[in-house]
Amino acid sequence: MKRSFQMTRVALLCVGLMACSPFGWRSVHDSGARAEQAYRDGRAHHLARRPDQARTAYEAALRFDAVHPGARNGLATLHAEDRELAPAIAIWRELTAPLGLDAGPGKAYLFANLGQAYLLDGQPGQARAALERACLLDPLNPRGWQLLGDALAALGERDRATQMRRQAMALRQHDLRADLAVVSGGKTEVAALGQAVSSPAPQAHPDWAQDYIHVGADGMMELRRTAAQPGTEATLPAALARLEIRNGNGVTGMARALSRRIDQPGVQVTRLSNAPGFDVRQTRIEYEAAHVDAARSLARRFGNARLQEVEECAPADLRLVLGRDLVHQGQGVALRYTRT
Repeated sequence: MKRSFQMTRVALLCVGLMACSPFGWRSVHDSGARAEQAYRDGRAHHLARRPDQARTAYEAALRFDAVHPGARNGLATLHAEDRELAPAIAIWRELTAPLGLDAGPGKAYLFANLGQAYLLDGQPGQARAALERACLLDPLNPRGWQLLGDALAALGERDRATQMRRQAMALRQHDLRADLAVVSGGKTEVAALGQAVSSPAPQAHPDWAQDYIHVGADGMMELRRTAAQPGTEATLPAALARLEIRNGNGVTGMARALSRRIDQPGVQVTRLSNAPGFDVRQTRIEYEAAHVDAARSLARRFGNARLQEVEECAPADLRLVLGRDLVHQGQGVALRYTRT
């Protein structure tokens, strides 16, 4: 009996050593790396509107890591895009259930996704609760405020809905994250706002974040997309390239003045922002690959503008960064430098 007990201890010790060995750690590490790579592949397919390949990649990621949050969110998004709202809601409820108010801005999009799915499923009360959490976690993201306004409108709270939508519009037109960082160094007494300022701008997520809900005067909700897709009806609005104008030279009012003068077909100014330090020498146009034609067309308006392809311009598609070269060219604005 004593020998049996000793053998059991030896067996358990061996199992423990195997679990703690570099070989066991490497296996876990490799699985995590493969899961992350599969998720990135799925996200690339998703953004390129290849849903079948995206689904296959997300499912592969979950075989390596059954709780990978990105892959689960991706699958929920695919369900939602196919109007399979019940499974989408179930996944997003699981993802948000363990999250508290200390989750930070990086998790706000999960509550926004859940709230949007609830809205389309005809549950505005549930949507409001999820979207209020999204706005608390990331008060600088216009999407949460816009959707919260839609939920309130569906509940008949028109005045509050208008306030939320105005908040969303203000956030789209001004980069408050950059402004607060310049003015106060990102320091604020409001904890959630401080976290949002110090965190990187949220990444765009495939498709679902590019949809929006229109609530009519009769309370009827309709899902609309910002860009036409194969198979969509011709009545949907044509795709517009969203343009952010960033003041990189410190000239007061230049970004706003140019925003009123740009009448480029297919381009809409949706955001104004400031570059920290205002030390950009040459004007440049940053663009996502899908909007290269709009970027080239816009560049013709600025003779010295340099084109620069970037992976993401979120929350816009193009970014016009104003340099000090425009000061010497004279663009019809008051040439007065400021650091505010």
